[in-house]
Amino acid sequence: MEVPPAPRTPDELQDRRMKAAALFEAGHHTQAEIARLLGTTRQAVNKWHKQWKAGGTQALASRPAGAAPLLEADREHRLLRLLDQGPAAHGWNDQIWTLSRINRLISEHFNVAFADPSGVWRMLQRLGYSWQVPAARAVQRDEEEIAAWCTATWPQAKRPR
Repeated sequence: MEVPPAPRTPDELQDRRMKAAALFEAGHHTQAEIARLLGTTRQAVNKWHKQWKAGGTQALASRPAGAAPLLEADREHRLLRLLDQGPAAHGWNDQIWTLSRINRLISEHFNVAFADPSGVWRMLQRLGYSWQVPAARAVQRDEEEIAAWCTATWPQAKRPR
């Protein structure tokens, strides 16, 4: 008897569990025989059998990986409408959204907050937003002072290689 190759994808793993459920239902094989037929361990089959007895084949279905999103879809759409109003509409003096500002907006309107700004960034990327650089330069920018700093201060501050 040839042992099937080990499944790799979540769908293949679920298919194997569903085959085990069909064999449980048929009632013609021991758990050890099912393990040999499916190329897995007796302990895994025992665990599946307990799950199957408790909840049927639905208990053996794959579930999404990872934690649930902090904001549900309807709240994400409300957040997008708030972002479209711009930062000035929410009390900031300029028109630049930062991750910490967006996190504060989420906290004020939805009573939840991301522990880390990278969570805000990942959510914005998933929603189709991208990082934008302001097109204008600062009004107080002094090109002569920048050139002097680059020639005098920067070489001293730069680490030797």
